[in-house]
Amino acid sequence: MKKKTKLLDLEKKSTKKLLEKAGIAAKNDFYLDASWILSTLFERKIKKIIEKIEHRRLGNGYSLEQAIKRLKFLHLTSKYPLLNSHFEIVLIERLRNWKNQRNAVLKDIMEVHVTQVRMERLATDGVKIFKDWNKATKSFREENLKAMAKVQNVDKKSLNEKV
Repeated sequence: MKKKTKLLDLEKKSTKKLLEKAGIAAKNDFYLDASWILSTLFERKIKKIIEKIEHRRLGNGYSLEQAIKRLKFLHLTSKYPLLNSHFEIVLIERLRNWKNQRNAVLKDIMEVHVTQVRMERLATDGVKIFKDWNKATKSFREENLKAMAKVQNVDKKSLNEKV
């Protein structure tokens, strides 16, 4: 139990550090770096949500694109009401569009000059989406914990009744 708690604390600290680094990068006009850091954070958060829902480990080979597609599929199948109530399909689509913009900017950097305004917009849009995503994640996590606690209480009561 202690190891798991330490890992969670370490992950929270690294997320906070990455978020700080993204802010510093954007502040110093390194917008592309900020967008990549945000991309990493999105990938981590989506993977955690999918792992909680499906009760399986995804691994490192699962990209942001695959994670977004899987999350959208889970949302559209409507098997998980908690997911549907906290993550609107519009938010998932905004994230997918942002990821596509990020990829387009990277592709254009190789071929033509990308304006500073375009990279700045990419970073600021990513921050806006990240804030919305954080709100949804927090409410999802809280309600998921409440639901888990209810299930555990029901299990304990049924065990007590059987004994």
